[in-house]
Amino acid sequence: MDVFYDPRCGIYLNGKSYYISYYLPNGNRVCRTLGSKNRKVAKRLMHQKEGSLLNGQFDERDIKKMPELRTLNGPRLRINEAAQEYLYATSAGRKPKTQINDSYSLLSLVSRFQKEFVDEIRLYDIQILITELHEEGKAQASLKTYLGILKKFFGWLEESGLAEIKNPVKGKVIIPNSSGLVRDRLPSFEEVAVLISDECAIQPLVRFLAFTGCRVGEALHMEWQDVIDGVWMIQRKPNCPTAFGLGWSPKWDKSRQVPLIKEALEVFVSQPRISRWVFPKTNGTRRGSLKRSWGSMKERNRIVDFQLKDFRTWFNHLLKSYFGFSSKEAASYIGNSPRINEVHYDPVSIELVSRKVKDGAATKLLQDETNRIGIAA
Repeated sequence: MDVFYDPRCGIYLNGKSYYISYYLPNGNRVCRTLGSKNRKVAKRLMHQKEGSLLNGQFDERDIKKMPELRTLNGPRLRINEAAQEYLYATSAGRKPKTQINDSYSLLSLVSRFQKEFVDEIRLYDIQILITELHEEGKAQASLKTYLGILKKFFGWLEESGLAEIKNPVKGKVIIPNSSGLVRDRLPSFEEVAVLISDECAIQPLVRFLAFTGCRVGEALHMEWQDVIDGVWMIQRKPNCPTAFGLGWSPKWDKSRQVPLIKEALEVFVSQPRISRWVFPKTNGTRRGSLKRSWGSMKERNRIVDFQLKDFRTWFNHLLKSYFGFSSKEAASYIGNSPRINEVHYDPVSIELVSRKVKDGAATKLLQDETNRIGIAA
């Protein structure tokens, strides 16, 4: 107890009963009834309360006005326990796959704090964690995602009352500027041509990804009944088995219709019907991942910086630059919002820009216009 603490107790008559007034160590004032009409009794009760306060003895009503004391004297919540409580309490709003991913990310992040209890985490600890992740080579976009996960976690703890804390991520956390928030890489036609020509077990699937711009999960859950008259219906499938249970739905639960271009339709038609899945494993079961096969394919063809999702960027570029699609049409085709499509899936092609500006195209355009309106050059 602070040796300078002075509760400054006093009593006063309010109606027919005496009340006590005093100050807590945090400066909050308390006024409450003593339950007596007798002044002598009230003074005795006041002196008893004053002695208790000076000895650091606070009752439940005092502690309600001293949340910091509740944290210090009550059972403190450990960081890993808090993370488990949060994940369980908020699981109802997540899909099984999202729950698994969020659990892995959050538990990995909180395990790195050099503190035991949640009330020990400060803005400084958050900043140190972000800096360490940056030094380990994490992309700027990943750091932003991690910070968002921590902000939701500590915000929920603060609002739920499970722990008496203030969200440490409310302050300004500096995210180091590294690789940028957007992957700005457009695969070359040569790279795509090499990959889709590699004769291996996943070649048909890779060709299909290249000529539809679809997400890997959409192709892996594709069934024969999903294509009608050359149009692929991508929509929720309540009875579709997945690695996380029964039921599958496209990202953001948004269905769409995709008229397959000639190359994609040829891949679809040529696939053997050995199971309900269009691109199954050799034994007919649904393929769950391409990670190992895709890595081997790139290694064989000596291609390093190429992600499966880069096929989406490449095909989006194809739709806009060669098929004449508008940004909105291309976004609808590959399943993005127009804004996200512009920011994440429309990098500038230097090759295409160079082709458009070479050979004096501007001079020729000027000459054609002056001839048209009869002005001498």
